[in-house]
Amino acid sequence: MKSKDSQVGNTMLKSILPTYTPKELCIKLGSKKWIMGYNRIFAIVDPTSQKVMYIEDYGPQNGFFIEGWRALHFLSTSSIVEKSYREGSITICIIKQGKAKLNLLPSFAPIGIEECKVINNKVMITFAGFGGGGVSASFSRGMAEGVEKVQVIQQGGGNKLGIGKIVLPAKKIILIGVDDTDNDNEGATYALVHNISVDIAGKLGVFYATHNNIQLFPYNPYKTKNCMATVVSFIYDKDSQGEEIVKEFTRLLKKHTVSDQTGIAVFEGFSLPRRLVDFSTSLKFHMLNDMSELKRICAETRVRLYPITGEKGLIGATAALGFFDKPDFGAKLPNQCC
Repeated sequence: MKSKDSQVGNTMLKSILPTYTPKELCIKLGSKKWIMGYNRIFAIVDPTSQKVMYIEDYGPQNGFFIEGWRALHFLSTSSIVEKSYREGSITICIIKQGKAKLNLLPSFAPIGIEECKVINNKVMITFAGFGGGGVSASFSRGMAEGVEKVQVIQQGGGNKLGIGKIVLPAKKIILIGVDDTDNDNEGATYALVHNISVDIAGKLGVFYATHNNIQLFPYNPYKTKNCMATVVSFIYDKDSQGEEIVKEFTRLLKKHTVSDQTGIAVFEGFSLPRRLVDFSTSLKFHMLNDMSELKRICAETRVRLYPITGEKGLIGATAALGFFDKPDFGAKLPNQCC
């Protein structure tokens, strides 16, 4: 058991650890060319599972990194990281709240996420790493847009272990699936949805985060041509913004669609119920003719349906939700999924 003096000493040590805002850290370290400030970081809290989607953008502004090193090691070194993957120069992790015991070893297990917790609408994530991973843990992430402050627990660089805790505002995410916006003569769902999303992001000050195009059952006799649906997501701060996004999306879609069967499906959060994912996947392999089944599943999985000009589009729109973070699988034809 630790002595009282030791406990007091540890408390004092924690209280005097250097803490910086991104601006302060940039001023302090901006002249050091071996430190690279990240571009932007988000932390999204799922309203149901309370897990955190952590997103970091660290590549060059006019290009992209193709490095999968951190995505690989975050998943393998930390028990609280459920999923970790790379999209261009952006790394995305799904993290459970809690603390992990890291057994880091240079080269073999060089970086990790030690702790994640959400308190008073703030997300606190502690990183550790050797070499460049240590610099990222204690310095680089703390310089990014979106970070409120960073606590440098141990400075990294060279062969030293770097440890740092970043504090981020807890964000929200909303997924919107869309289908059936074209007709035999004109229209393209993916382009219309993209342009609407750009307009919404600019008007409402939210972040247009992801766009994915989904291959559905290709033998659908009612399809226009390719039988594709689209799902996009937005990151935002307040519940009221989520409602504004949906309201503006429906308004613009009704104005610009050229189909009489356009529909959208909306889901708040990123932890999709297993039943919704399974239902989405099934629509790659067969037709759905029973709209009552669709509505029942949506009611049970917290999916909100909005028939814009008709109901047929609701099927593909709902299916698209299940693939919002699975671009490769989402693009496959039925015979390519096995």
